[in-house]
Amino acid sequence: MNINRSIMAFGAHADDIELQAGGTLSKYIARGYSAIYVMTTNNMSGDWASLQPDGTVTSRRPPWHEIMPMRKIEAAAGAKFFKTEPIHLDYPQKHYVDERGDRVVVGYGSPRPECVPPGVPTILTAQENTAAVARVTDLILEHKPEAILTHGGPMENVEHFTTLVLVTKAYRAAVEKGYTGLLLNWHDLGVELYGKAYQHFDTHIDITEFWDHKIKSCLLHATQKPAAYRLDWPKWGPLCGCGHAEVYVIVDEGKPSEPAGEFTREIMSNRR
Repeated sequence: MNINRSIMAFGAHADDIELQAGGTLSKYIARGYSAIYVMTTNNMSGDWASLQPDGTVTSRRPPWHEIMPMRKIEAAAGAKFFKTEPIHLDYPQKHYVDERGDRVVVGYGSPRPECVPPGVPTILTAQENTAAVARVTDLILEHKPEAILTHGGPMENVEHFTTLVLVTKAYRAAVEKGYTGLLLNWHDLGVELYGKAYQHFDTHIDITEFWDHKIKSCLLHATQKPAAYRLDWPKWGPLCGCGHAEVYVIVDEGKPSEPAGEFTREIMSNRR
């Protein structure tokens, strides 16, 4: 199967791709690659943060009909930054805030917001749904990227984990149909509670020259990260012998063509 000079990134929520792989995408877009930017959830839940004049960040929890459109606007801005458009799978999140300000857990017998069509699995169960897995498999086979990037363990957010499982199942199904690209898991931010397990990675991409691009992409998600430059970013760069790095676990090396693509070569040359 011919592999395209592209990288496909699956994030559970608007801002996930930028936070974990924004430097990688920026670097390889500058080298002539294209990006495929995929959101797995419908982004109907989340706090809305605001940067105040005194530099503090305040946060509120708006209802789904307010937060979802804005997060999708931000996802569109993020995708545009990477010279593409977002693909929304729109699997509902595990909860949402209703018009009264109450948090509603999505489950059997719970009220269903208007943004959730009947019969659509949530992101928690999409990985168990044959049609949902087939849908992602078809996306992979349609685009045939050189590499697929998505969430990895350990992590705290269950929607990140179920996105990981959904993408991994789809990847395996695509491989059975001839797909030969890489599958990589990035490290989510904020999971230091796992200690040494959080420190494990197989390889990295040197993003030193693209660190500012990464921060700019994160700032497009102002409802979530209005002060991205102040985040407690992991010090992956010094561990990898460079200024800034994004790190990955290699789930599957695929079967790269000869000669291997530029992205694949950097991933393999940086293996630990």
